[in-house]
Amino acid sequence: MHVVDNACFLQDVGGQAHTRTTNSRHGRKMSDSTRSWLIRSQRARRCSISWTRLQTAILATSDHAAPLKYGSIQDFFNSFSPRLAPKTIRNMHACLRTVLTQGKTWGLVRVNPAQGVRLPRKKARKPPVLLAKQDIRRVIDALPEPTKSIITLMVVGSLRIGEVTALGWERIQPDGIEIVERFYEGEFDDTKTDAGRRSIPLDFHGILRAVLDGTWQRSKHRKPGDLVFTNAKGGPVNRRNLLRRHLKPTIKKLGLPATVDFRSFRTMHSSLMSSAGVRPEVTRDNMGHATVDVTQNVRGGKSEWKL
Repeated sequence: MHVVDNACFLQDVGGQAHTRTTNSRHGRKMSDSTRSWLIRSQRARRCSISWTRLQTAILATSDHAAPLKYGSIQDFFNSFSPRLAPKTIRNMHACLRTVLTQGKTWGLVRVNPAQGVRLPRKKARKPPVLLAKQDIRRVIDALPEPTKSIITLMVVGSLRIGEVTALGWERIQPDGIEIVERFYEGEFDDTKTDAGRRSIPLDFHGILRAVLDGTWQRSKHRKPGDLVFTNAKGGPVNRRNLLRRHLKPTIKKLGLPATVDFRSFRTMHSSLMSSAGVRPEVTRDNMGHATVDVTQNVRGGKSEWKL
């Protein structure tokens, strides 16, 4: 959570004098103060599902009627692995630990069960899978719709898979694509990072425009609030189904590395721009990275594109 959100909690719990008076017996409980803090902090969430479960855990542990046990907190965080990234789990733990630490300082709770919890280690990033330019063309040509168009947007436009599945027609402009949200774990949410909220210019070759026009012609859902890529009922497409039914079988049929997935094609955008001599700052903005270093790390260093 952001520092400002923790500050709201401290101000709310501490009151005007910020004393260490125990409020659980006389007036407000820690759970009451925490509820107010959670409402203010919710705007800073990055994953709606993990936020909801974290909120439940904080309220449970902040209420004196609920037992404060190390084991229950450990089980809570164990339940997220390996579905959530280690960094996400660690950020959730940091939030809970901060709340309970301050509650202990002011006498609102006796112990902080979040201390000493074993968290998953940060996994080493696998080296990105880089395909030759001709292999990318083979994959795109062999894919059925809508995966063909989705992959093209990722390679040429640098969109994340969650950004593609959340893309609405109202975000398609004459000269670019506005990225303002993503579809993650079954819910619409903010972009992955602040820098991820961006405008991607259409390419000079007309590839992105052709993909969008073709998708428009095939779609039965064309209202401004409709999604660009939909299932039969107009809802978001299921990326796991597309991966299992379209992308993986195509990769196998073409004899390409089995580890290629949706993320691989976004990585390929960075390498393609580098090999074409595009300035790193332009690629950084297209991909929604905060710094050029992040963009270069995603690419994995030296480009292996075969032109």
